[in-house]
Amino acid sequence: MPPPTSADPLALAPPMTSWTMIKSAGSSTAAMDVPVKYCKTCNIWRPPRGHHCRVCDNCIDTQDHHCVWLNNCVGRRNYRYFFTFVSSGTLLGIFLTFASLGHCLRYRSNEGISFGRAINVWRVPFAMFIYGLLITPYPASLVAYHLYLTGRGETTREYLNSHKFLKKDRHRPFTRNNFVKNWIVVLMRPRPPTYLHFKQKYEKGDQRFGSRRGKRTAPLVAEQKGGGMEMQNVSGAEASFQGPRGARDNAVSG
Repeated sequence: MPPPTSADPLALAPPMTSWTMIKSAGSSTAAMDVPVKYCKTCNIWRPPRGHHCRVCDNCIDTQDHHCVWLNNCVGRRNYRYFFTFVSSGTLLGIFLTFASLGHCLRYRSNEGISFGRAINVWRVPFAMFIYGLLITPYPASLVAYHLYLTGRGETTREYLNSHKFLKKDRHRPFTRNNFVKNWIVVLMRPRPPTYLHFKQKYEKGDQRFGSRRGKRTAPLVAEQKGGGMEMQNVSGAEASFQGPRGARDNAVSG
């Protein structure tokens, strides 16, 4: 637990980082120390590969990234569902593209007309063909990217953070040293149990109902409490240029 605010500010706080040893899957003698950090917001020791998401305001086990399209974090328990989502989206995009194009080509062949005339008759399938060409590369690139990451035994966060170091200092302690084994471990492992049990009775020390529930470690500054400076009320501001409103007031007073 962090020290109380009434404590001596010069006193040393308890350590917030510990280390745990991860045995390498490629060697019986190799191992690596990975950091385990204490989260001052959730009041817990995060497991290895765990990180606190500022958007979800929770610690996520084996966090890959926070997906803005799903408005949720992708972590250990839902990564395979995210991968299934982008994979199925890619397959549907490919099917839409070639099925729409095939529809126009088949009509051209059956009627013995030019491709331009076939498009003029079947405009919607051709529009779906163009739409598929534009939209399919995005989920397809995500599938390829995550196949590459899972094959390396890394998450998106670990891969991006590793580029802060030189190549000789980049390590992957959780890899199986084999692309297929890494894919099996990530996509076919049993779904781990959840840490949250909302239907259980309250137990003393549950942070969801404690004194720190809904509070941040660092309070927001005045400009951020109302949603940012652009959301603040400026009616009481000092006299200055106010755009059309100032011009309108001057016109009325004149």
